[in-house]
Amino acid sequence: MPGGRRPRVSIERRREQILAAALKEFSHKGLHGGSTVNIAKAVEISHPNLFRVFSTKKELFIAVLEQTFETIAQEMLVPGEAAERDPLQTMADAWGSLMERRELMLILLQGYAACEDPDIRDLMHRWTQDVFERLEVLPEVGTDPAHDFFAAGMLYMVAASMDLPARAEHDEWAKRFLDSGS
Repeated sequence: MPGGRRPRVSIERRREQILAAALKEFSHKGLHGGSTVNIAKAVEISHPNLFRVFSTKKELFIAVLEQTFETIAQEMLVPGEAAERDPLQTMADAWGSLMERRELMLILLQGYAACEDPDIRDLMHRWTQDVFERLEVLPEVGTDPAHDFFAAGMLYMVAASMDLPARAEHDEWAKRFLDSGS
């Protein structure tokens, strides 16, 4: 509408837009470096309107983490738990696909990096515990394999943050590193 008002957007749709912009901002700059001004600009809303949807920057950061946790649950944990055979392989394949969405890996790292904040530390603790315990109780998995799977997933999360999958095509070390392990 040239010169007119833009159509109203539902609060649910606005929330989705803010979370998408916040994922981009926070995954690259973290809780303290990320700018709510940049997020508001990306969504084309005023800065005060951003805070009508999310009261604080920390609340928004936590919402992005929780959305990421839900994505991981739906795309990796639930299919692994439903797998009739080799649930860890099902989850490893799903984790490989999740790694292609580098911002998801980066926001997890930013969540761990922000653990000086007690609320975020507790959130990351609960999520890490939940994932580990969901792995641990899978048939024929147990504690040690769950630990090894989780540790490898963390290592590959770091590899994704360095963009090693994109580099592997031209970097023999990156290819060997990503192809190695159990």
